[in-house]
Amino acid sequence: MIRWFDHWLKGADNGAERDPAVTYYVMGAPGGPGNDWRTADDWPPPSRRTAYHFRSAGRLSLDAPTPTDGTTTFRADPLRSARIPGFSFPGAKDARAFEAEPEVRTFTTEVLREPIEWTGKVEAELFISSSARDTDFIVRISDVYPDCRSILLIDAVRRARYREGFERQVFLEPGKVHRVAFDVGWLSQIFDRGHRIRVTVASTGAPYFEPNPNTGEPLTMEPPARAVVAENTLHHDAGHPSRILAPVVGR
Repeated sequence: MIRWFDHWLKGADNGAERDPAVTYYVMGAPGGPGNDWRTADDWPPPSRRTAYHFRSAGRLSLDAPTPTDGTTTFRADPLRSARIPGFSFPGAKDARAFEAEPEVRTFTTEVLREPIEWTGKVEAELFISSSARDTDFIVRISDVYPDCRSILLIDAVRRARYREGFERQVFLEPGKVHRVAFDVGWLSQIFDRGHRIRVTVASTGAPYFEPNPNTGEPLTMEPPARAVVAENTLHHDAGHPSRILAPVVGR
């Protein structure tokens, strides 16, 4: 950074203008692959957009779902929310306490036989239905260590009424399957051999995420005067292939 300022602000002929356009850090488990700085001519570097499918019994798989893979249900109770303490991103910490909440669901790969790198943008494509006109969907990505720690890397939330963009509100038709797609975030991470990749799905996580009253009524700064419990369903059969789209590098 000092070289950059010296060149562009002081005119120093130090070669800073010839440096690669992008410098980024690849994360990884201590002592494992990654944990180093890399350079690139553009961002993101080349990768293959790879689908990790939600499957029955909490599996996360590269294999597409079958017609019998079914659904996963959970409740969104704004008055009895699952807990994510604090108001800042709780990353690089063990997320198992949240994953153990009764209305939180996890989907996890088999143990990795070789390291896998994700560098770029991670996206979620969910097929959901709800008993409510509006509700939230939280997606979190974790690196699960051999000792079962689930280290949170990135997360995001999408309010269903904004699934077609923030310019307009489109409410859910209760009981109907809707597509909710959104960016989970950017990262560069190598999941080491012997680890697993986990995706966590929920609809509440207070106070970090403000609970949705689920009524579809106008949102206010004050606590809502009325709230309802939403019965939410994540569909992951062959006709509704809910998935995570990951930027896999080098495979």
